[in-house]
Amino acid sequence: MIRFLRLAFFLFAVTILFFSCNQDPTSVGSELISQNEKIAFQELDSYQANIFQKSVNYQDKFKFGLSNVVLMGKNSFEEASILMRYRIYLPDSLLAYVTTGKYVVKSATMTMIPRYLLGDKTAPLDFSVYQVRSDWSPNGFDRDSIPHLTYDPTDVSSGTTVNDTLIKFNLRTDVVTQWLKFLADTSSTSTPKNFGLLIKPKLSTQKIIGFYSANASSSTNETVLKVEFERPSIRTDTVNVSPFFHIYYLTGQAPQQVNNLTFQGGIGLKGTVFFNLNTLPKNIIVNKAYLEMNVDTTSTLDGSPSSDSLFAQILADSTTRKLTRDSTVVTILAKKDKIYTGDIAWMVQKWQNGESNQGILLSLWDEYATAARIAFYGSQNPNKALRPKLKIIYMQKK
Repeated sequence: MIRFLRLAFFLFAVTILFFSCNQDPTSVGSELISQNEKIAFQELDSYQANIFQKSVNYQDKFKFGLSNVVLMGKNSFEEASILMRYRIYLPDSLLAYVTTGKYVVKSATMTMIPRYLLGDKTAPLDFSVYQVRSDWSPNGFDRDSIPHLTYDPTDVSSGTTVNDTLIKFNLRTDVVTQWLKFLADTSSTSTPKNFGLLIKPKLSTQKIIGFYSANASSSTNETVLKVEFERPSIRTDTVNVSPFFHIYYLTGQAPQQVNNLTFQGGIGLKGTVFFNLNTLPKNIIVNKAYLEMNVDTTSTLDGSPSSDSLFAQILADSTTRKLTRDSTVVTILAKKDKIYTGDIAWMVQKWQNGESNQGILLSLWDEYATAARIAFYGSQNPNKALRPKLKIIYMQKK
């Protein structure tokens, strides 16, 4: 009987709740809210409203030493070369034997594991290895550093093997011997200083590949110089060494495209987008603000892994490209099909709250680790439907 009464009470409560929830909400307390306090969602579409917009490309000062990937190869519009420096540590007693010829470099073999590809994987790849003769450092190495780089014109590599999973070549043994002799006596004027190696693609090369750099946490044992030493009639030793410094530099021309906004890794090619939002009411709450960028596939060359996202940051000054105090806050525009899109509601809200609208800075999320060129239809494109779009959903008091 008690169980029956409990069940009956439960069914009665559910029935009351059901009918209460299905009443017209305007009949339950809505009359207590004044019409001025009610809110409604509205939308502003940059395409439908035909608001003014502007997109501009610019090339930033690019610091090559910041990358966790190094690139090497070439295509029709760019060339990438690798700089690396080694420090081979041996006990002083063995270094002394090197200088007297009692401890001999028997062989030196470089192996590198490719982790990035731009271009056809079946396309040819060939390169030369040179001894660098001018000092350099990964800190601050940029485009202005390239003309000051000098190297011997003699290729010191041989026996090159290239495939999808491994790059391998032999390094001339006297090169390593010179490094060790200089390490044994850094004041010597007869031994060339160790400024490392330059790996430069040959003219026949038609693709770009990438490797983890010394900066990458996963680079251990991925680029290795294996050196075999021999002490005649006594013993043979093997030492595996990873680069101490390891960067790349990329040369090439930025594309000249009037109607496109193009981003390119390795050279610091970025862009800015501005939308005139003066028609937006001031006293609003921005719920969503979707920025869309349409890819021009005919002018795009992407790599693997793909450059499938853009970074969006709010500008404090569109002329100097200075960022606001929120420069560490980055919105990601992710790729889906041929469109990159992301929600920049927080930026629009700041502009509506009184901060000057100087536009948005856009860049490839992986610009330090890619040589890709991703082209988007810009604000000057004759087809308005292809231009950047901003769709804003907001609430406003009635």
